[in-house]
Amino acid sequence: MYREWGQHDKAESLFEKTLKALREIKGDEHFLTILCMYGLARLYVDRDRYAEAEELFDEALPIARRRLRLNHPVTLRFVNARAVLHTKQGEYEDAESLFKEALKGRRSELGDDHPDTLETKNDLAVVLKAKGDYNKAELLLIEALNGRRFKLGDTHPHTLESLNNLIDLYEAWNKPEEADKWRVKRPFIDE
Repeated sequence: MYREWGQHDKAESLFEKTLKALREIKGDEHFLTILCMYGLARLYVDRDRYAEAEELFDEALPIARRRLRLNHPVTLRFVNARAVLHTKQGEYEDAESLFKEALKGRRSELGDDHPDTLETKNDLAVVLKAKGDYNKAELLLIEALNGRRFKLGDTHPHTLESLNNLIDLYEAWNKPEEADKWRVKRPFIDE
């Protein structure tokens, strides 16, 4: 909850203490240890501490793949989050490869309209946009946006993320009319 609320110092302290205790009590390959490693690595990404996140992902992802299974939802969370880190580091080829792995697994295990699958569609589209593959990015973003609108509602932060990414795509693609069509579809939110 601290991470979601943006209280990163509190979240980091709890994650680090918990991870240390879990490693001592349960070992590095216990399910709870793997989950805690995921949470801490995501927090490091949120805090732009990429080297620490990379180190933890590089340790934890092989464990998740070995101890769980390749298409286990937690393993796929790791794959997607590692791809997000690659994206933030500008390593688009590595990010695209991992997002495609996550998307294939999430579609297979969770279905095409599961919020986790929609997350990966959105994230992969961001990478494709960065690479200039606007047509593929557009298709994925429209799927992500429509799915998120249906599953989460028009005002959910993830829905708005996909909407804003679609608008950004059209701006980058030099299609301001399309961007404007979607811009007016933004829901009114009191701040």
